[in-house]
Amino acid sequence: MGLRVGVAGTGRLGRAHVRVLRSIAAVGSVACFDADRERARAVADEFGASSFDTLDAMLEAVDAVSIVTATSAHAEVALRAIAAGKDVFVEKPITGTLGDGEDVVRAAHAGGRILQVGHIERFNGAIQAVLPRIGPPMFVEVHRLAPFTVRGADVSVVMDLMIHDLDLLGVLVGERPADVRAKGAAIITNEPDIVNARLEYEGGCVANVTASRVTAAPMRKVRVFSEAGYFSIDLLAGVATPYQKGPHLAEQLAALKNGASVGLSDMVRVELLRGDGVEPLVKELEAFCAALSTRSAPPVTGEDGLEALRLATTILDRVGTGRV
Repeated sequence: MGLRVGVAGTGRLGRAHVRVLRSIAAVGSVACFDADRERARAVADEFGASSFDTLDAMLEAVDAVSIVTATSAHAEVALRAIAAGKDVFVEKPITGTLGDGEDVVRAAHAGGRILQVGHIERFNGAIQAVLPRIGPPMFVEVHRLAPFTVRGADVSVVMDLMIHDLDLLGVLVGERPADVRAKGAAIITNEPDIVNARLEYEGGCVANVTASRVTAAPMRKVRVFSEAGYFSIDLLAGVATPYQKGPHLAEQLAALKNGASVGLSDMVRVELLRGDGVEPLVKELEAFCAALSTRSAPPVTGEDGLEALRLATTILDRVGTGRV
């Protein structure tokens, strides 16, 4: 019969969840719920799903639920789903507050429920292609810039956009920062719309992270320096460019010292890495369905979501009254 998966929230991203879930072989049926009943029905009709007029009615009809509501509703919907005995996928951030996130993770553990958080950049083809090459980073610089939209405006740019990169830093560095400094400004909303944070780690890595939702042109770039080389990652394009030592660097340096003409391209190996071309949301939701089928831990756990939320909360605390 296949998995029965519900989608709570059928806005732009929720619609994408319905579309992708309908394409996954392990999923037998998809259900929809939205406070806007007409929108839920329209999305259900578009993709051959079913729609329900109440959340509780949908929960009775599914094995698991994907929560794609406004962040402020994540905790309530997740806790209701877990209490109903359902496994949960929740879009990032896991919840709007750290306390709510801890409640959701605690409830999932107590109920033996699978909980996956939607940090989709882990499934970006560029990240997956280049990650094995990088090794321990020494310096990371991130720019995530976007034009303003109403979607996500109920939270700060840190919770809306930067949290993607805070999760990636956890994967890259593998430790919590020892020192966090941040500045931000509220340009359009009452929350910071542009924030820069500097993170320093005990292992020596330094990360400089900027997020803005008041920028004309979108940009999602990560630059990493490590002993293995320099890595430029374009998350929007899904490509990574590693700059690494060539195989005969020592001989070429010696030749250069002896007066020979040696070009930079002879000493540094430059490649262009692409992922497998599969849409990151497809990979992410397939991973969730695989965890449901095998009753195993998902690739992005509730604890992972809490770590990103904890760091985002610290950054907002540092911004504090220092924001414009």
